[in-house]
Amino acid sequence: MNEIRILRMLLAALAMLVVWVAVEILLEHVICKILFGQSSAEMWLRAIEVKVLSGVNYWVNSFVALLNCTIMIWLYASLRPMYGVGTKTALITSAFGIILGLSLFVNFTNLGLVPPRLAFLEMVFEAIEFPIAMIVGAAVYEGQDKKIPEPG
Repeated sequence: MNEIRILRMLLAALAMLVVWVAVEILLEHVICKILFGQSSAEMWLRAIEVKVLSGVNYWVNSFVALLNCTIMIWLYASLRPMYGVGTKTALITSAFGIILGLSLFVNFTNLGLVPPRLAFLEMVFEAIEFPIAMIVGAAVYEGQDKKIPEPG
């Protein structure tokens, strides 16, 4: 029961990433544009200098995102023996990620790399996106194993 199922972990990480991107598009592009008249991406472009991204940049960014989701699902699977299976443990796991993200944004803001308003807005978005994606990833990790009936 306490053994981490690697293939299930990878599938859950992929599901988590897909949901995260979907919620991010809804929040940071649609809702943000309604509330502020511009998307989060447009705010970032105005606030900091972003170079033109190449195909390699997109591949690396996607790999890092999938790696981060895999690490979070691994953390969820590791915490299951202490906190049980399900939403509670998924939310505890997402709290670790949110706290880590908050510390990074505080540091980036302190160093002058990110404007405070944008860092705050991004952390609000992350605090919504992370738990939703984590709950879905945990549900996929826990998914029902299909038992093949034995003949006879």
